[in-house]
Amino acid sequence: MFDHFYSLSSRGAYTDLIRYIRNHDDEDVRYGAAGVLSESVAGFSEQLTPKTRKALVDTVLNDPSDAVRANVVKTLLAIDESIADNIITRLEMAPESTPTETPYPLILTKWNQRQWPELRYLAVVGFERVASHTTTEKLRTTIQRETDLRVIHRAIEASGTVGDETFVTPIKNYLRIDDSNAYQSADSTQIKRTKQAAVEALVKIGTDGAYQALVTASRGTDAELKACAISEIGRLGADETVDLIVDELDSDADETVRQEAAEGLITAFTESGFEEGDAVRQQALDEIGEEVDDAVSDEFASIVDDSPRKPAQRNAAWLLGQLETETEETIESLLSALNDDDDYLRIIAAAGLTTLDSSLVEEKLEAFLASVDEESVAHNLASSIRSNLQDGPEKVIWGS
Repeated sequence: MFDHFYSLSSRGAYTDLIRYIRNHDDEDVRYGAAGVLSESVAGFSEQLTPKTRKALVDTVLNDPSDAVRANVVKTLLAIDESIADNIITRLEMAPESTPTETPYPLILTKWNQRQWPELRYLAVVGFERVASHTTTEKLRTTIQRETDLRVIHRAIEASGTVGDETFVTPIKNYLRIDDSNAYQSADSTQIKRTKQAAVEALVKIGTDGAYQALVTASRGTDAELKACAISEIGRLGADETVDLIVDELDSDADETVRQEAAEGLITAFTESGFEEGDAVRQQALDEIGEEVDDAVSDEFASIVDDSPRKPAQRNAAWLLGQLETETEETIESLLSALNDDDDYLRIIAAAGLTTLDSSLVEEKLEAFLASVDEESVAHNLASSIRSNLQDGPEKVIWGS
């Protein structure tokens, strides 16, 4: 029978495989067909349709065999991990309609105790949704005892959503995992994802213990972990956070760490409340100092150019206007921002350009004026800048 299944797979006859999985009376046949499909996921994913996806989800919800269910979930997770959330949503909608006599959410406990990591993965997703005292305990136990790194990763993500202080200690142990032999489903990519999830979960939890764990991570020798921690720690908005991030802006630092430090500092600005925002920005300026390496300015220019978040762009543009270093990238970034559709960003960029070296700005300004429509807002702003470059306006701190 397996030869027949592999033959179907090699021909791309995945619909026939699914028919065996859904309709055959023999559990071994269903299990075998589901196993071959999971091995063929690269080809199958290219032919996946809403109909075949629903057929597999229905199998997960209806097949009496956990072994078959696990193989089908394995295929679905390889295609899109968010399908697990869809499965749990279906169970929530009809809690009595489970594949066994155990209703939802009690069936989650059963799956959590099974040998198949795919079912334990589903259990973790369900525990996050239920968020009761009991499921919170089970999530924490999963993080402490689970051996499959993919399940651990999802449990850590869930713990950040739940936001319980008691998760801090088990989560921080995964900030420094490096032995892939200690876990199932482990490779360099999964280890990196797990570290990232641990950092993000600690930020979401946001307690003093979580903050201290992130500080420790940011001061370690693991450049990848440091970059990840520096990028996210700014969301906590503490005074110590700004000091820590600015320390990593040093031009001699690892390039990735410097990039994440720049993004982390801007995040600290945008995450600060209205009342403390000005103080946080001024603190950052005091910490950065008057002379800034060109590479640092260019990192902030990249944020103005590429960030999908307007508050981040505005704050980065404001900061460029405050720094003493002026590079071509800085000027070109602020000039380009004049043509943005965000009024606040245009105003901040214009103000910043008037604080930079007038000869450098004028050199770029003429080319910019020639490139934009004379009736445009960008042209009007650029013309005003050209007229007022020598006025030397006092630098001001803009809001986020």
